[in-house]
Amino acid sequence: MKTIILISTALFSMSTWAQSIDSQRAERVLKALNSRPDQWIEPVKAENIKIMDGVGRADVNLKSKFSYYIHTENPSDPASKIILIPMATSRYTPTYFQTDEWWDANKAALDEAKRNGTPAPRQDMNEVATWLEGMKLSTNPLVFIVSADGKVETPRLQDFLYQHYIHRFAKNGKITLFRGGEKITETDDWLAKRRPKGVRYWTPTAAYAWRYARKNPNFLTDLIDGKAPLYVFELPVSDFSNMVNRTWPQLTLGTELTKHAHDAFDRSGKFLDHLTGNQDFIGIGDIGVEFEVRSNSKGADMMVNYFKRPISVEDLLNDRIQLLERTQNRLIKANPDNELAIREKYQTRIQAAKLEAEIMIALREKRTQAEVKSLLAKLSSGARELANTDFADLRQIAQSRMSSLPLTAAKPAMKPAISAPSGAVSCKAIY
Repeated sequence: MKTIILISTALFSMSTWAQSIDSQRAERVLKALNSRPDQWIEPVKAENIKIMDGVGRADVNLKSKFSYYIHTENPSDPASKIILIPMATSRYTPTYFQTDEWWDANKAALDEAKRNGTPAPRQDMNEVATWLEGMKLSTNPLVFIVSADGKVETPRLQDFLYQHYIHRFAKNGKITLFRGGEKITETDDWLAKRRPKGVRYWTPTAAYAWRYARKNPNFLTDLIDGKAPLYVFELPVSDFSNMVNRTWPQLTLGTELTKHAHDAFDRSGKFLDHLTGNQDFIGIGDIGVEFEVRSNSKGADMMVNYFKRPISVEDLLNDRIQLLERTQNRLIKANPDNELAIREKYQTRIQAAKLEAEIMIALREKRTQAEVKSLLAKLSSGARELANTDFADLRQIAQSRMSSLPLTAAKPAMKPAISAPSGAVSCKAIY
């Protein structure tokens, strides 16, 4: 009993200490934001800043729902740098944005246009521009970087994100972007080098693009068959730079979090992902917010030139593993005393993703019925990572294809098999 009391007391003391540190962080955030009153329609209030374990949200304009994501580089360190990143700003342009008042007044007409496939009504761009200016909203607001001594740096968002893309996402002189296609016709458009109607967004991680691709009813079957509605684009860094750093950008860099994640934050004080049983939101891994790229019409036209192919199972798995490992490390930084439990949770998720990928590859390669059945026997009904959709699940798809699989493995060919496409990696080689 004494041991239980001592442990409970220690945990309570640690929780109280963490709350105290987060309160001090909130004070630093409030002071930093209000050091630039020219950026807000009214002073930021303390009650609109919420932080837990170094992560949180600062609501700086309740009328326009404009918020900052609060990221602490090392939450276990009370003196760690805090970075305040504007959220969902890529939409703040007269050519794209509509005010809530206009949207509510025109909801019926918008729904009718969607049903009929006719052009949707648009709010007058001058009216939108006036509203955005009045709300002090733009696609390029300030980022606030707050050091322990109170020093505040304020780079512009586009510069901050651009540097992140160059140093984090650029490899071999190229930047890879992904897009998830909800419409069943989008894959054929890209393969025909034709820009699909209404295309606007890309992401630097396949995981965020997956959130949209999984809404496509054919996602899993198409992924297995090598024509997934999740697309890979490769841009030379010089082209990416030219499209971003223009007087009138063709690509606008931004950040995003899902509405479900915000709703979870309002309830619990944490950004959680409803698709993974309300576990911590992955984001780009080391930061729990998503990065996204919005194009204008010209930019979308140019992206046709950079389309490479639908994503492979192996690519999607590699992307998910990298993000899960970075998220694991991020959470360990925030809660070092829970390192073993965090590692166990995220290694379980990684193993679940690997198993799903192995099943999809086995179906793609038409391995034996016995091998697929063996893999399915290991598949937990509750563990879904890559194969998490609202339509037919992976087990159902495997069962429907079982009769087309061979009973025994084919005999080795006398001649060497045709080599795999350049860059292809087997699932077994990955892990």
